[in-house]
Amino acid sequence: MGKKFEKNLIKFLYLFGISSFIYLIKKPLAKDWLLVFFIKSYYASLVDNLVVNKGYVQYPTRFPKQVKTNVLFDYILFPITCVFYNQLTKDSRIIQCLIKVLYFSVPMTIAELWLEKNTQLVKYKKGWNWKITFCSLSISFLLVRFTMSVIRRIFNNKYELS
Repeated sequence: MGKKFEKNLIKFLYLFGISSFIYLIKKPLAKDWLLVFFIKSYYASLVDNLVVNKGYVQYPTRFPKQVKTNVLFDYILFPITCVFYNQLTKDSRIIQCLIKVLYFSVPMTIAELWLEKNTQLVKYKKGWNWKITFCSLSISFLLVRFTMSVIRRIFNNKYELS
């Protein structure tokens, strides 16, 4: 794949991400979903910074170029996907959450593996592989879901998040 394809893909994904964000904040429980979005952005930025600085993953083609991490993924696409996961599992039991996390982490892992093999958007280094990506995505979704359940329990009697 060429640079032009990669840049157009990045532009399309930014547009898709921003459109999805607007759609999400118009849904019921918008406060909850915004909280999920920002928690996920925070977690993703911490982990991605660590992974990039340790040299496990590299993003040769990115926007903006001044940032070593993947801004599009960390601050737009992954948080939005996490919101969708939380919407899907809002009333689910633990086993259902564990099964439904696969709906998101499997396609995302496949997409990242394809991007790693066919583009310069992401490159695995120092032993990083699709299994680590899959595990980190799954754990991340579950961590945010757990965080939200704790927040709901804490504030359930004091304030309504919705």
